[in-house]
Amino acid sequence: MKSLATISILALALSGPELAQSDDMTPGRALAELVYGSMEDDPSGAVDMGEFVNFGRDIFVSMDADESGSIDAQEFTDWDFGFNFIVEDSGQQRAYEAAQKILFAIWDHDADGEIERREYHKSMLWDFRRADVDDDAFLTQDEFLRGYVVNVAYRAAITGQLSSLLRK
Repeated sequence: MKSLATISILALALSGPELAQSDDMTPGRALAELVYGSMEDDPSGAVDMGEFVNFGRDIFVSMDADESGSIDAQEFTDWDFGFNFIVEDSGQQRAYEAAQKILFAIWDHDADGEIERREYHKSMLWDFRRADVDDDAFLTQDEFLRGYVVNVAYRAAITGQLSSLLRK
């Protein structure tokens, strides 16, 4: 029941404008910009769904440490794109771990404790569409920073916004 409450709190938070990314260059923003830049196959200034999904496919392979074709909770939380150092500096480790667990639960569609390749792919498609605010089938850097669910969840954790929501 507590997990359901946590997921509900994050779902509400993800839809709220209070979590909008500021334009300040923080370590988290710099890392998210680096991630965005590494997705682009060409310097068009926007990422299409194919680029986004291909990047996600590479991430999935790197997360699947035992090469089983699915990611369990341990593989998911052990894998790091660089956020752990930022979290350590922010002192928000518990909130970050909560955000990881919530993301895992969202992407584990059948709640069997593993994110299978098809679940991850389906999540990538949904995450892209959610972030694509203007529905033009491309993600600008701003849309990615402000709307990609991983950025939103980790930003909420690192800045302490998730901690304050969980205390309410």
